[in-house]
Amino acid sequence: MTEQELRERLNRMTGEIPAETHRAFLSAACPGKEARIVKRKISAGLVFALVLILVTVAAIAAGIVYDLKWWYGERTAETDPEFMRKMAENLVAEPEQQQTEDSLVDVKVREVSWMPDEGKLVVSIQATAKDPEHFELHSRLALDVDGAYDPDFEPDMYDEECEGHAEHWLWRENTDPEADERFRCGPVPQMMDDSSKRLLLFEGLQLAPLERPELFGYASMDELRTPEGEVLYLFEYSQDWMKQDYDRQMEEYIEEYPNMKEYAESQIAKAREARETLNGEGISCMLSYRVVEYIEGMDDTELYAGGTEGQVTFAIRTGK
Repeated sequence: MTEQELRERLNRMTGEIPAETHRAFLSAACPGKEARIVKRKISAGLVFALVLILVTVAAIAAGIVYDLKWWYGERTAETDPEFMRKMAENLVAEPEQQQTEDSLVDVKVREVSWMPDEGKLVVSIQATAKDPEHFELHSRLALDVDGAYDPDFEPDMYDEECEGHAEHWLWRENTDPEADERFRCGPVPQMMDDSSKRLLLFEGLQLAPLERPELFGYASMDELRTPEGEVLYLFEYSQDWMKQDYDRQMEEYIEEYPNMKEYAESQIAKAREARETLNGEGISCMLSYRVVEYIEGMDDTELYAGGTEGQVTFAIRTGK
């Protein structure tokens, strides 16, 4: 394949390629030779590799949209197309919401999806530093992930294989595609993008209905930090009462345990009310969070329980 044929093929697959970019790829493929004197044919394997590089560069330039589709389709590799369809069908993006006054961070609910057939509710939130020139934001859950932090640790107090440490360590997702490990970690200042900035740690505490805080139960959570410095959280709730066939299941329960009829009927009534509210005006909810400024050597009580708390109120409803 000649240079001209290669360029035409790449143009068809990825769009028009600037001449200087094309020459750069050819130079990389043939070190020490100028693109203008390359006359040898290029293998199909190299063509494919170049196309992958171009596609990757285009994806980076375009940026990743950290929506629920990405979170489940890419990050957790959800392979059930029916689940993905139902999540999209019931999705509400950036519902009407209000954050309490906060001088440090902007927090918003990005997306909500209630899936009655699956009995699941998923909510994604985003936190951003208001003054990124002076503050760097990370998740508090990214601190001391391995549990090896011990303020009284001394190198010779355990056996040689112990990896304990007396200073806090910050964990980061590895952005190097050739890295063997998914995460990298180390002392906090070393893990910051810019250690000259002040470090803020954000933690999503609770997401619950205002009138019935116990309704959603406990959430499975995931969190990440984007290359732009935003902290994202995903809350996933799995509750039987959310399912459309919950009433039938409880009626079967009554048949099997007649002495529990009163309790079961009260649960059915509560579930119906909650589902009707979700399908109508929605359930008013509150997201609670905490932000603390990390300072080397600070008291652990202040680190884990101090800082300032804020709230975001919004309504969860089905997207149908």
